[in-house]
Amino acid sequence: MQCSECRGDVTAFEVPADLREFAPGDAATICTQCLTVSAANPANAQSADEVRFEDIVESFPPGTAGVRMALVVGMLSSLALNRSNIETVVEDLAADGVDAMLILEDLENEGSLQPRVAIGRRRKQLEQLME
Repeated sequence: MQCSECRGDVTAFEVPADLREFAPGDAATICTQCLTVSAANPANAQSADEVRFEDIVESFPPGTAGVRMALVVGMLSSLALNRSNIETVVEDLAADGVDAMLILEDLENEGSLQPRVAIGRRRKQLEQLME
């Protein structure tokens, strides 16, 4: 499958029921090039345990934590509208031992990515909001 924004490859994943309020649908995709997160057809989605999120950047967590991180990345496009949802998901990641800010920094520094959102700027804004 290809990204509608940049024609890069996308990874489709199922969104667990408890995370659907933060997702664009029951399944979503994340572009491995521009990091755009979009709704997907559930029939084309893999379970969280099958998805290789680490192919995006090595520090990206696997499984449900990877789904959470992908949803955070997707919500960064509108930090003002998604602030409380982002904070909730980032706190859940922290409870699972995942440092979302470190992963965002890794995404920012990965030279092969071309994010549609200024990851570094959003990360800094998010850090300020969460202090």
